[in-house]
Amino acid sequence: MIIQSIYKHIKSLIPNNWKYPVWWIFKAPQRKISWITLLTDIKSIAIYVFRTLFPCKKLQPISICTGIKNRSDNYLNHFLESILNLEHQELIELSVFDCQSNDIDNLEQRIREKWKGKLVFNSENINFSRSYTFNRAISQASNQLILGCDADIALPTDMVKMCNQYVGTKQTWFPMYFFLFKNKPSIISTENGVWDQYGSRGLFACYKTDFLAAGAFDESYTIWGGEDIDLWTRFHQNKYIVIRSRKKGLFHKWHTTHNPKYMHMN
Repeated sequence: MIIQSIYKHIKSLIPNNWKYPVWWIFKAPQRKISWITLLTDIKSIAIYVFRTLFPCKKLQPISICTGIKNRSDNYLNHFLESILNLEHQELIELSVFDCQSNDIDNLEQRIREKWKGKLVFNSENINFSRSYTFNRAISQASNQLILGCDADIALPTDMVKMCNQYVGTKQTWFPMYFFLFKNKPSIISTENGVWDQYGSRGLFACYKTDFLAAGAFDESYTIWGGEDIDLWTRFHQNKYIVIRSRKKGLFHKWHTTHNPKYMHMN
């Protein structure tokens, strides 16, 4: 108890704009592996700066992969609407693995009515597991470059370019999104939401071969949560360059949650 009190007191003395850098240096999940990860993270920052200043000119096709169960309204009217506004749509393949959603009739047909590009869609009558569905969505994708993305996300128009810019061989990108509060517009402000910089690693871009080589999602995670940090940790254990950065225009739509860390947002 005394140690916890001292820790809380020291934490309260840190200025707000220093809290994330201090947390990143000392408390980021990868530090549990080794302090060598700090050197790798510094290298990732250097690569991020270089790729930002000198972006790639030739873009690869990308598969945007989603596992879904009864989030059809979000997928069709939030996620898919943002995809319809993306640049370089000719490079995009949608890969959807559905657990036979019953909140809407014929989800595949409804997607095809809106999306005229390439679509890989499969459905299976099983209980939803994020690990299982995302592994299947990524496995069925035909492109080397993949973006793993939930149905609650709205993507910025330059997302295809950004994934190409920050992903390479043994190099992954985990962009931070802006988590919107309930009934708030997609405008970045402290009144509308928060940057999810400490939490989820569920949104990521990498090469499909690197995802599989790292072991994919651990399917022993049968409920929501934990599988993203586990994958993040294995990327670090296997000495991948892991880029983590805010992405303006990347929004997470509010929904109810049972995660204790986010219960205050319900």
